[in-house]
Amino acid sequence: MKTFIRVFLAGIFIAASSLIPSCAPVSTQTKLQPGQYEWNPERATSGPVLMVVSIDDQMAYVYRNGIQIGRSTVSTGREGKETPTGVFTILQRKVEHESNIYKGAQMPYMQRLTWSGIAMHAGQLPGYPASGGCIRLPYEFSQKLYSVTANGTTVVITKKNTIPSSSSTPASVLLASKSKTGEKVHPDPEGRIVWNPSKSPSGPVNAVISYGDRTIYLFRNGVEIGQAPVGIHGTGSLPEGVFVKLESPGGVPSWSVLSLKGGSIRGDVAKGIKDRITIPASFRAKAGDLLAPGSILLITKESSNAGTRSGTDFDIMKPE
Repeated sequence: MKTFIRVFLAGIFIAASSLIPSCAPVSTQTKLQPGQYEWNPERATSGPVLMVVSIDDQMAYVYRNGIQIGRSTVSTGREGKETPTGVFTILQRKVEHESNIYKGAQMPYMQRLTWSGIAMHAGQLPGYPASGGCIRLPYEFSQKLYSVTANGTTVVITKKNTIPSSSSTPASVLLASKSKTGEKVHPDPEGRIVWNPSKSPSGPVNAVISYGDRTIYLFRNGVEIGQAPVGIHGTGSLPEGVFVKLESPGGVPSWSVLSLKGGSIRGDVAKGIKDRITIPASFRAKAGDLLAPGSILLITKESSNAGTRSGTDFDIMKPE
């Protein structure tokens, strides 16, 4: 049996859900009860927003420019309708929305993560996974979250909670001025660089480095606009993780680093990425110019090929 880590787009069916009365926020770091949330946007007033959803904890955490500004209880997919794990971007937002699958099911403050059925929205929170795949939020929290997100905002869904840390590593990997030069690149089977930015002229830019393919893929608005071979050096296991580019007033590139396996990625592990990977200089320069605050870089050992992708979906198949 196989599960899918869906990157940028994914899908299973939405469940019907109904509203519950709004709950007051709490102001401590104690365990929250179903329907409770905490909201402190003044902790970081600008920068890209990142949301992390922990299925095991039934919790969501909101970060702005790497600083936590909110957390909330949630209800994810019940058994047989599990919420998919992976890295997503918000595709569509509506204050008032009715389910396309379950007639009459209202989904206030809907923020779509896939075109085939997964979204975040206000709904019932019984204290355990109860939805048909969506992420249900307290009503007032869904309003507050809606006020700080936008199309393209990154949402990471994991089994265990993952704690962001800070790193400058992706700049060393992707930006020509900071990357190694003169090292042999292990080419993909065709040994060529693909660059088609006109396929998607605008929208958020994200990248995936697949160790399995020895390839970097670049996406804009969910559409692949480029790829290049990746050189892998040394022996032993390779670091994996999700990196989100932050605002850097001082000019030094800074990224939030997350593990899809839960916990946090240590700085020395993140540093190991730049010591093990090289990317063609011409592609590094082009990709580096497009990455902006809020851009994400997924580094994974999993392989992605034409058999696991369709349309604007980018699916990484992972055996259980």
